[in-house]
Amino acid sequence: MKKLMVLMLSILLLTGLLIGCSQTPARNNTDTSDSVQQEEKSTANNTEEEAAWPRTYVDALGREIVLEKKPEKTALLFFRNFEHLFLLDEFPTAATDLNVLDDWASLTPYKGKYDITDVGSMTDPNVEKLIETKPDVIIMYAGWYEKYGEKVEKIAPVITVDSNENNWQGALREYGKIFGKEEKAETEIARIEALITDSKQQLATYSDQSFGVIMLGNKQFWAFTTQFVFNKENGLGLNPPDNYVDMSSKGEEISLEGLAAMNPDYMFVADIRGSTTSLATYLQNLEDDSVWNSLEAVKNGHVYALDSSIAAGGPLGIELGVKTIIENIQP
Repeated sequence: MKKLMVLMLSILLLTGLLIGCSQTPARNNTDTSDSVQQEEKSTANNTEEEAAWPRTYVDALGREIVLEKKPEKTALLFFRNFEHLFLLDEFPTAATDLNVLDDWASLTPYKGKYDITDVGSMTDPNVEKLIETKPDVIIMYAGWYEKYGEKVEKIAPVITVDSNENNWQGALREYGKIFGKEEKAETEIARIEALITDSKQQLATYSDQSFGVIMLGNKQFWAFTTQFVFNKENGLGLNPPDNYVDMSSKGEEISLEGLAAMNPDYMFVADIRGSTTSLATYLQNLEDDSVWNSLEAVKNGHVYALDSSIAAGGPLGIELGVKTIIENIQP
C-alpha cells in the first residue's frame, strides 16, 4: 500500500509541474546594454519575418504551397502538433482529437485558453464542420493525405507534415516557417535544449543505474525508446536496462516476464492510451502481482508516473518529461 501511495503522489506531481512547464528559465541580465540590443534585434527580425509574405512552403510530400499571408485561421488535423503551435503563440481555430487537451498534462495549461472547434478525429475529420470554420490553411499528417487530402483541399490550401517523433526541433522549425516565426522557434528550441543539458549534468551521478520507460495498458507493457531519455548526445543520456529494445526503433510490446528480464533500477510508467486516471488503475491492479513486485524498481520504490504526451515526442511533452524525471530522482 505504501508503494501505491508513492506512485499516486508521483501522478499528482505531474499537475504541479505544469506551471513550470510554461515558464522560461531565468536569464542573466547583468549587462543591460546587451539586453536592449538583443531586444532591438528581436524586434527587427520579427518585423522582417512578418513582412516576408507571400512565401512558398514546401511540405512533407514535396508539394509547394503558396501562402499569400500569415495563416490566421488554421485547421489542425494532427493532434501530435498542438504543442508546436502553442509554443509559437499560435492556436488552431479548428482541430481534431481535442480530447488530448484533457488527457495530456503537457497541454492542460492551454485547455480553455482558446476557442477551438472540434472537427472529429485525424483519421476521419468532419468535413462539414471544417467548412463551417472557414480556415485559410489546413495542416494534416502526410500519411493521411491519400485518404482525404484532396477532399479537404477544396476547402483551403493543405500543408502536410511528418510525424517527427524523434525530431521535435525540426518539426518546430517547420512550423516557424509556416507562421513566419522562425526566430521564435529557435528561441524555444534553445530553451528546451538548455533544460535537457542542465538536467543531464544533474543526472550524471546515476551513470551506474538503469532506467526503463514503460507504457502501460490493461495487461499490456510497452518498452518505449524515448529518445530524450536515453540519447547520449542530445538527451539525458540515461542507461537503458539489459535486453531493452533496439534504440533505432520506437518501442516494442513485451510481456511482464520480459520486463522482469530487463529489471531496470528506475522505471517511469505512462498510460499507453493517454489517461493519467487509467494509469493509477493499472498500477493498482499490479500491486499483488508477484512478477511485478520482483522488479528492483518496484521493490525500492523507484517507479514514477510519466505523462503520456512523451509518446508524441513533442517539445512540451519532452519538457514536462525532463522535469518529471528530475523532480522524482534528484534528492
